[in-house]
Amino acid sequence: MSSNPLNTLRQEIDRLDTELLAVLGQRFNVCRQIALYKREAVIPMMQTNRVQQVRERARSLAVSHGIDETFISAVYDLIIAEACRLEDRIIEEKQC
Repeated sequence: MSSNPLNTLRQEIDRLDTELLAVLGQRFNVCRQIALYKREAVIPMMQTNRVQQVRERARSLAVSHGIDETFISAVYDLIIAEACRLEDRIIEEKQC
């Protein structure tokens, strides 16, 4: 009996989603480390040039992988917003 191709593809999506979320978790862990460094070094949380670099790199990578630039811009807006929220919380902990 052969497996259902649709189920096989859905399982692959589930596996990829697991990997995607694991990588996002790793990314946010690095953001927490950056926030701790910024807090100790008294560096402002917002680094506008770096945010712009990340956005431009994401758009470039999106194009090279056949992903719509508008879509990836929206995704990275959310990722960057969460990174900023995490950094703000960590940086402010020392000041409170």
